[in-house]
Amino acid sequence: MKIGFIDVTATVSFGGVQTAVWQLAAALTDLGHEVHVIGGNGDIRPDLGGRDIGVHTFAFRSRERFPNFGSRFRRLAERYSMARNARQAVAGLDLDWVVLTKPFDFFWPHLMPAGSRTRFAFMSGGTDFFRGDRKLAKRIDAWMACSHFNAWQLQHHYKRFPKVIYNGVDVDHFRPLDGAARRAELGIGEDEFVLAFAGRLVGWKGIRVAIDALAQLSDVKARLLLIGGGDALDELKAQAQKLGLAGRVLFVPAQPHASLPDWYAAADAGVFPSIGDEAFGITIAEAMACGLPVIASHIGGIPEVVGNEGSCGVLVSPGDASAIADAVRSLHGLPDRGRAIGERARARIVGLYTWTQSAQRLLAALGDAQGDRA
Repeated sequence: MKIGFIDVTATVSFGGVQTAVWQLAAALTDLGHEVHVIGGNGDIRPDLGGRDIGVHTFAFRSRERFPNFGSRFRRLAERYSMARNARQAVAGLDLDWVVLTKPFDFFWPHLMPAGSRTRFAFMSGGTDFFRGDRKLAKRIDAWMACSHFNAWQLQHHYKRFPKVIYNGVDVDHFRPLDGAARRAELGIGEDEFVLAFAGRLVGWKGIRVAIDALAQLSDVKARLLLIGGGDALDELKAQAQKLGLAGRVLFVPAQPHASLPDWYAAADAGVFPSIGDEAFGITIAEAMACGLPVIASHIGGIPEVVGNEGSCGVLVSPGDASAIADAVRSLHGLPDRGRAIGERARARIVGLYTWTQSAQRLLAALGDAQGDRA
């Protein structure tokens, strides 16, 4: 099939959606399909390994340049500004399917010329609902969600139950590594138990809760490694200082995505204490692929990543610092400090959440939708 992904941000910024677009494009190409990525003018290009993936970029007006009638209005306007420049070229590609990643692009079927054979699919990674999106959604032929939790969100709003394809992880790149050199660089002793988080430092990620948990661990020589930046950075630094944890909370600026396995190697466990709904939790899956047991909130789609049986990590109630502290004590008290749990965590990701598996599920969803319409 000829498949296109349309997302203005795919070629201008980094993030979970952008990663999914490029990784699925690569996996679908490996499975023998012709794939195109359509984005805004920008220079973001991951290493495609020599794959023949069509990349098409178009001028657009960034959201900050539109009147501030709300973030959703600005994002919709930004995407429509690119679509006006891209519509003729997209129609000329004569694609079998176009995959959209945000409801803000639901206008695309209405831009195609009469008689176009191109069908449109929505690959969801969250919600981003807005007024009027249900009406636009009537022209979407295939629906896909990144977790069963996210599928329920979409069904509740659009009354269309999507196929679950899950996000994926590049398990050849995200793998266990020797972290001795990185620990030495950070001044971490062999007897210290290190919790790691990589991602945006924003309120709903719940990092305040992890710092509160660290304050309760006077009986365990533990540190918290925070990799990333965001609006909450200064507040988190102030919290660590106030609690007397300045030397135990290590703040590392955002690192290239490809370097994260090396940073995870310095840790004994991952900690992901979200207090807001996560549709999937791709950073959690990446940490698990690196062989880390994880402590994560029982919220949103996270339990689908970690598993409910407790063999790959520990799920805790959102906002419960004491539960995180108890989980650290439990892992630290094991003879292997949780390494066997980390091995099972990696096996879970390898078995369920690779990008090839995600691409195969996507193709099955498109095939089912095509059959329903036939």
